[in-house]
Amino acid sequence: MRVFFKHKLVLLLTLILTTSLILNAFIFDKAMDYYLSTNAVKLDPVNLHRYSQDSIQTASIDTEKTTVVFFGDSRASAWRKPKVSNFQFINRGISGETSAQAFLRFDYHVSYLQPDVIIVQVGINDLRMLPLPPKTRTDIVEACKDNIRRIAEKSQNLGATVIVSTIFPIGRGNLPLKERIRWQSIPNIEQDIEEVNTYVHSLKGDRIIVFDAYKILGINGKTKLNYTQDLLHINSAGYEALNREIADLLKPLHQ
Repeated sequence: MRVFFKHKLVLLLTLILTTSLILNAFIFDKAMDYYLSTNAVKLDPVNLHRYSQDSIQTASIDTEKTTVVFFGDSRASAWRKPKVSNFQFINRGISGETSAQAFLRFDYHVSYLQPDVIIVQVGINDLRMLPLPPKTRTDIVEACKDNIRRIAEKSQNLGATVIVSTIFPIGRGNLPLKERIRWQSIPNIEQDIEEVNTYVHSLKGDRIIVFDAYKILGINGKTKLNYTQDLLHINSAGYEALNREIADLLKPLHQ
């Protein structure tokens, strides 16, 4: 009997030790990721290195075609080129980017391209984050609105027509456990998306077109299942649905 309990104790201690090693390895890996990403932000806060001005030679831009730039976060980065004649598309989206980062890099990544049209999709990475003191949700939402407005104004100052997309709805499903410590609750995110989108609609004006991607993709505040890739991203069918609508906006803008 004593040998049996000793054997059980050894197994239990082995299990505890193994679990501890796995958890510590996981924590170390996450800490290293955080350390590297923090240093990367310090060295290049707005990802200026992502697109050098040499990546597209001015000579390679066909002046006979209307130049369209997709600008914003990963949702912009993944946006496929619409099939529209007499247009050329350049993508300047960066995954994980906030509206503040997008605003700060606009001049470096967009201005020199001298685009005719700029399509902006940004904001979700602001709204999903838990506020850090002394920030509040209200501060984050208001800053997001202001940054989108300023990006639209910068686009106008270039002489471009800006198509400001409403923020896509989030997808279906539960928030992953590992994200719950740094994300707002899903109902809060949904509420903030609706508030920013209401503001986006108010921006419509001279050379500012509002493209209601939220309405195209969503139903009852969520991305339609057949358009959902994950909580934050849409699939190829979702982009095809957007492109069918945006093609009609682009055609009259051909220079």
